[in-house]
Amino acid sequence: MDWVERLNESINYIERNLAGEISYETISKIAGCSIYNFQRMFSYIADKPLSEYIRSRRLTMAAFDLLNSTERIIDISLKYGYESQDSFTRAFKNFHGALPSSVRNGTVQLKSCPKLSFQITIKGENHMNYQIEQWPAFRVMGVSHKVKTSTAFEVIPQIWENSWKDGTMKMFFEKFPDYRPSGVLGIAQGGQWGEEEEMEYIVAVTNHVDVPDCKHVPVLEGMKEFSYPAATWAIFEANGELPEATQRVYKQFYGEWLPNSGYELDDLPVIECYMQENHQEIWIAVIKK
Repeated sequence: MDWVERLNESINYIERNLAGEISYETISKIAGCSIYNFQRMFSYIADKPLSEYIRSRRLTMAAFDLLNSTERIIDISLKYGYESQDSFTRAFKNFHGALPSSVRNGTVQLKSCPKLSFQITIKGENHMNYQIEQWPAFRVMGVSHKVKTSTAFEVIPQIWENSWKDGTMKMFFEKFPDYRPSGVLGIAQGGQWGEEEEMEYIVAVTNHVDVPDCKHVPVLEGMKEFSYPAATWAIFEANGELPEATQRVYKQFYGEWLPNSGYELDDLPVIECYMQENHQEIWIAVIKK
């Protein structure tokens, strides 16, 4: 199953379970990546968060049920995952601009969120600077943060802000050798199958590469060391102002590069490399199909 097929099968799974429980663990298994990476990929391709898409699809289907059935509003509320009729009514009004009861009592204007379908597109609007490298095993050391997957997109920018304030970034830039992956690294790992509720986010530097004459930098007190195996990495330039520069690369990578590349994702974390003067790289582990 190729990347586009995996995405569409994930959407099909969501569609089959709108009136029931949607398991993020199952989504990650179908997609073949962590739920955090799937959520990030989805947001770049669909231009909306996964949670918003699921909520919009459920409220779309709920409106159809109100129009075409005699089910009680409370039963429709429970069917689409709302704990009470009040919470359903608030969500319905926010999305459709009308109360559920008014759908049956008169003619109202409703919104519809259609089911998504992914397909390969070759736009060629912007070129991507990248290289494919067979990189040896390496280790990083840094500060680890436990993050709830559901709040990662809000929490991670705060982690970076705090890293600047507490001097971690200054120390990394000034006192450590610039081994590759270079610069200060942002690594999201965990959130894998069976552990989709929590992940680990690491602000780190590379402290050893498994090549001759590379000196291992001892781990500082209060930090952890993490090891990554030799792998094939697609390394993309993401130069420019943040966060637009990295967002642009992710959007092109998931929407254009990966479906046409002959590669699929490896089961390793994505590594963001932040250097100075708005120079960034994104390392994504891949496997030849």
